Amino acid sequence: MSRPRSHALDALRGYAIMTMVLSATEAFRVLPAWMYHAQVPPPEHVFTPTRYGITWVDLVFPFFLFAMGAAIPLSMERQLEQGTGCQRLVWKSMLSWLKLVFFAIYCQPVLPSVMGWEPGWLNAIASVVAFGWMFLLFMPNPLGLPDGPRRLVNGGAYVVAVAWMVLQPYRQGKPFALTDSDIIILILSNVAFTGALVYLFTRRNKLARMVVMAFVTFVFLGGEGGEGWQHQLLHWQPLPWLFRPVFQEYLLIIIPGTFAGELLRQWMGHHKVDDIGRQHSAMAVALLSLLLVVGNVVLLYTRWLLANVLVSALLIAVVSKVLPHHGGESRFWRDLWCYGSVMLMLGLTIEAFQGGIRKDDVTLSYLFATSGLAFFALLVLTVVCDHYQVRWVSAPLEYTGRNPLVAYVACSLLVIPLLQLTGLYPLLQQLEATPLTGLLKGVVLTAITMAVAAWCTQRKWYWKA
Repeated sequence: MSRPRSHALDALRGYAIMTMVLSATEAFRVLPAWMYHAQVPPPEHVFTPTRYGITWVDLVFPFFLFAMGAAIPLSMERQLEQGTGCQRLVWKSMLSWLKLVFFAIYCQPVLPSVMGWEPGWLNAIASVVAFGWMFLLFMPNPLGLPDGPRRLVNGGAYVVAVAWMVLQPYRQGKPFALTDSDIIILILSNVAFTGALVYLFTRRNKLARMVVMAFVTFVFLGGEGGEGWQHQLLHWQPLPWLFRPVFQEYLLIIIPGTFAGELLRQWMGHHKVDDIGRQHSAMAVALLSLLLVVGNVVLLYTRWLLANVLVSALLIAVVSKVLPHHGGESRFWRDLWCYGSVMLMLGLTIEAFQGGIRKDDVTLSYLFATSGLAFFALLVLTVVCDHYQVRWVSAPLEYTGRNPLVAYVACSLLVIPLLQLTGLYPLLQQLEATPLTGLLKGVVLTAITMAVAAWCTQRKWYWKA
């Protein structure tokens, strides 16, 4: 009998991807400042590091990192049970890292806004073709070939992709450069690899993993001095297109995610939905946890810092009282609550350090607090998607979350180019005149992107790194 799947984890990953698309496609100038990253306010979006606080947009990336971390124990333990050795897992993790790096490099030069084909509409066509080519690059066996021919086709696809990137024309004659890659995917590739190694060698020792977190924290604290070995290490970049030590600060989100993954695996090993729905305890837990996430975003953004700490502590205490004291599912919820409470309150306690919480340049309070909020977000989705099984909420997010690489690039490489070719995209751009319609533009593009990812998922067309 196979283990049940965590609908909540897929939904959290899907939520992160889709809000990432929404934040990138909504109107650029006319929306309120809290609809963008806190440090790049409208209308000009000039980076202002002295602006502190977070918005809902600033939760997107840490939530995805957290979901990635949670998937590490689920994947590795399953492979270990199937007889895969540790050395083989290290090798597979390295290959996954390199494929993600290639993904980060490839998806930038094939954007319509970057290519320089003439006439201009050829750029949109080339982008759609480049999207289709990614099925050969990242699907395990899209043509259903035997192992030998499959490897040959996959290797040939990479050769063609490299030649395409190097030889294609670029706008304003700008040459191809390895460093012109997608920074988000590059960060993910780096910390996915190191996070997998950390988990693999500490999978039986949670204390050792916490020590790694403490070590990472102190290295980055020491790196701010500008003189010590920590600063030299963090700014050492012999191959900046491949690996950057400074990205390892995001292990402070990945590693907490692995704790959540272990809890998920333990719960799924003896999955049983507790009969607590009639007592409304589950719904109260979900609503209070959601209020905790929303409240922190609002109060940190408005800088009502003391109020936020007091409200957060009160909500954490209330959730503790409301949480049922049964076994199984209820114990899983309580463990998520415990981890989330510690991480969140630690982040709020050091909020004033480094000036205040902010995404860029990232602060320790941001890493700890958003990790805590990710635990509570997973708790909310666990109640909604796994306990109450609200499929109209979970299904669209799950189908997207199971195919994150497709969802990440579908809008820029497929949806928008097709709309440009059909002449519909200028109509969508006209919606940017007002805040409401400017948001509608992003919602429309996000919904189409979700549909594309869900369609690929239903046909089991998964891209794997």
